[in-house]
Amino acid sequence: MKIGLFSEFVKQSPNSVFISVVLGALSGISYSLLIPLVVNSLERESTRFETASSDVHTVLSLEISNYAFAKIFFVLCIFIFLSKTISQVVLARVGLDVTSGLRIKIFEKIADAPISIVERLGGPRLIASLTADVQRIVLGARMLPDIIINCVKLLGMLIFLSYLNSEVFLLVIQCILFGAITYQIPAFIGKRYFKRSREHLDTLHESIRGLIYGAKELKVNQEKRNDYFQRSLLTCEENILKDSKAGHTVTKIAVNYGDLISFFVIGVVSYIFINYHSISNAEMTGVIMTLLYVSAPVAGLLNMFPQLAVSRVSLQKINKLFDDLPSENVSNKKNVLPEWKKMFLQGVTYRYSESEDSFAIGPINLELEKGQITFIVGGNGSGKSTLGKIISQHYFPSEGNIYVDANKINRTNVNGLRKSISAIYSDYYLFDRVFGVDDNDIENKINNYLEMLNLNEKVSYEDGKFNTLSLSDGQKRRLALLISFIENKDVYVFDEWAADQDPIFREVFYCNILKELKSARKLVVVISHDDKYFNKADQLVVMNNGKIEKVLKENQPTVIDMFAQGGFNELNKFHELHKQL
Repeated sequence: MKIGLFSEFVKQSPNSVFISVVLGALSGISYSLLIPLVVNSLERESTRFETASSDVHTVLSLEISNYAFAKIFFVLCIFIFLSKTISQVVLARVGLDVTSGLRIKIFEKIADAPISIVERLGGPRLIASLTADVQRIVLGARMLPDIIINCVKLLGMLIFLSYLNSEVFLLVIQCILFGAITYQIPAFIGKRYFKRSREHLDTLHESIRGLIYGAKELKVNQEKRNDYFQRSLLTCEENILKDSKAGHTVTKIAVNYGDLISFFVIGVVSYIFINYHSISNAEMTGVIMTLLYVSAPVAGLLNMFPQLAVSRVSLQKINKLFDDLPSENVSNKKNVLPEWKKMFLQGVTYRYSESEDSFAIGPINLELEKGQITFIVGGNGSGKSTLGKIISQHYFPSEGNIYVDANKINRTNVNGLRKSISAIYSDYYLFDRVFGVDDNDIENKINNYLEMLNLNEKVSYEDGKFNTLSLSDGQKRRLALLISFIENKDVYVFDEWAADQDPIFREVFYCNILKELKSARKLVVVISHDDKYFNKADQLVVMNNGKIEKVLKENQPTVIDMFAQGGFNELNKFHELHKQL
């Protein structure tokens, strides 16, 4: 999907844009009539627009000569004010709609993209596009009425100039062409600087993220904070400032160069042209007034260039973002899967990229069952979380298939399975309310869970949302667990949920909560390093270097027992690795 600088305005409200364009054009035409009107009202001797010397009227005690021309002049002024204002206001209002619409499109693209792509692009780049790029694009597109007005004014003045003196007209056209061609050089250089400045903005957003989320680490170490400011934040700011200043400097030089061309033409006509061509004083007066008037729309168009250049850079960034956010191409229809008991992973592999050096897991063959607790264990980087995200349908397998009973999961029915899954990963985001649950008794249930998880003294549920999220890491995980209970799914995936819990709640989680979920016939997957509780698993999956090294069932000796017996070389190797970590 590609967007254009003005096409989004047309798509959003074609009638409003049409009205704005027409009014802008009429305003430009009216502007271009003012100077011919004044020039011809002053040329009393001209037979073309001769007015009687007696054409004097008194209005509000003021004597007005050339009353007919004066009346037309002031009517045109009022019309210009109204038409230009309405044109700009209409497009400004459409611009606000386009701003919101563009952001919504990006929201939808992000929501519809594969999780792996969103993770790779990162929050800073996405936020920069949502905040800076969208606004810059709309600011550029909202210049449409002024562009039209200035273009029509310029065209009208050139037509009048050709009427006054065709030779001067040809000279002006040659100068405009020369200026337009030579103007492209600084314009191109300026755009390059703006593009570089925009690239630095993504890096700045990442640095700002570090400043906010790393505030505790920076607070306790003055040297670290100063170094971070200097090498990260201030460096980005300096780069943005330097390139932005350079871009605006070059474009301002270009704008002033364009302005100078108009006055250069006036000088050539006034001091050189008259020596080689016959031109009357009346014509000369009209030509000079027209050329002075031409300088205004030329300057207006040139002054718009910096903003248009910035808008086009942001437009390229947005279009690149759309290209980098492909759709999952999954069906959004409410495909309800029949009741199922088991999930099968058959020959499943997953690669983070096409590169041979990129991390991959698999092939994985695994059976999971409702009413069963499965622990996935292994060292850091062994592929535990990646396998968890395949089970929770966040990642699509690169190869292999997933089945629930006899039903193969594909892009047509995957959302039917996703709706039955709740997952809490180590990088979870805690929302301040429960979304997607229609339950009239939700408030009572939440209050009961708050008490059960010992959160009732910290958090309350008011007006459909939690009154605070200012909690410790362990308390936040408990609140996330509460939300997953309210959602009441068939599959639960926990990634190191107990890592930030105190010993009491760690015991409650492994010995009580998991047991309750098992009794409720939920399929439970726990990614954990807590070897003390490995014996709570019905099935224990040992991961190493992206592959399943061992699968232990409940009717086999537990991992703890094997450690105690000193048997099974593979598990001893894992145990040694675990102790090192």
